[in-house]
Amino acid sequence: MRYGSKYRYDQSRSNPAKKILIIVGVIVIIALTVMVVLRFVNLSKKAVDNGALNMQMSADKVTTMDVKTGDVCILSMPSAINMKEVEFTSTDPDVVRVDAAGHTDALAVGKATVTATARNFTAECQFTVTQNTEPERPDEVTTALKANQDVLAQNQASGMRDIYSITVNRRTNTVTVYTKDQDGQYTVPVRAMICSCGKGGEFTTITGDFSIYFQEPWHPLYDEVYGMFVSGFKDDFLFHSIPYENTTHDSLETAEFNKLGEPASQGCVRMMVSDVYWIMRNCELNTPVHVIDADTKADPLGRPNAPKLPVGATWDPTDDTEGNPFRGKMPTLEGADDLTLKKGGHFNELDGVTAADICGNDISDRVKVAGKVIPEKPGVYYLTYSITDDFNLKTRVTRTVTVTG
Repeated sequence: MRYGSKYRYDQSRSNPAKKILIIVGVIVIIALTVMVVLRFVNLSKKAVDNGALNMQMSADKVTTMDVKTGDVCILSMPSAINMKEVEFTSTDPDVVRVDAAGHTDALAVGKATVTATARNFTAECQFTVTQNTEPERPDEVTTALKANQDVLAQNQASGMRDIYSITVNRRTNTVTVYTKDQDGQYTVPVRAMICSCGKGGEFTTITGDFSIYFQEPWHPLYDEVYGMFVSGFKDDFLFHSIPYENTTHDSLETAEFNKLGEPASQGCVRMMVSDVYWIMRNCELNTPVHVIDADTKADPLGRPNAPKLPVGATWDPTDDTEGNPFRGKMPTLEGADDLTLKKGGHFNELDGVTAADICGNDISDRVKVAGKVIPEKPGVYYLTYSITDDFNLKTRVTRTVTVTG
């Protein structure tokens, strides 16, 4: 065997192709190992679709979490550990509190250690909590989809001119704004907005390449109505708000607003107030405008939803003007009241829970829940309910469920 091994070794040395194959094999094994490790890291600490962070605790080492006030983290156990047997404690519940299922809330700036204890198992997670400085409500109420804001910020900070290009897809009724890439080409999508293009026939939106040539805060339209924040890009073809009966903010034509996302105009591009205001404020004269007729593949950020206004509403919900009844409103989330449950009782976290956007539209199917209740395990549980409406406004409610023995 020794001679055979030596023979194989000598052969590999004398065969360059075989040596290369061995080296490539080793590299592949190392690469696969790295991928597995990275995948484990990504799974051990990640954000889930309910807005919470997820961290799997380990008995082999102390895990750490850097979070901000208001953050929720769900601590999970290795699959061999029975959650019914785990006891969670926090060294400072005023900083980080934890419930009977590993749901943690970062309540105040500071440090706290959460310990999970079960039979033959002990694990710790050290939390460092800093202040959350994000505003509870965005500066702009809009349904627009945004991306690549870091690239946009760099272009803005550089003092670069002509940083925007606008593409209108009349087939999908979507407006996408691009900024320049490092080569100065308009390839980076930064904002997508819902619109209504022409309804067809003599009222068809033209296609082609144009540019913004005038802008006005109010402008008369056909049929003796008015548009707000108007930007013209070709003759009488304009970006403008949904029509108003006169030049007051409370004279919106509600039925026309509810046609957003479908062909409805007499050739212009209708949009919500916040979106046409964004164009007027950011896109200067001579900004390129391209009107195309394409499928959804031409909309790289997708197509925003178009919420409906209730009968009798006369304001655009995205209008930030004082007096707007929608101004300052947030989505509602109801039915997530605190309750006490007997051990082993039935519990469904979504029973009776409803949500509505700022226009009153039912969006209960979008409610997300972070945390869980183990009905067979007495203790206190915290469930975090959250909802985000089409205007990118968020509401969050924490529910306390107590399971008694």
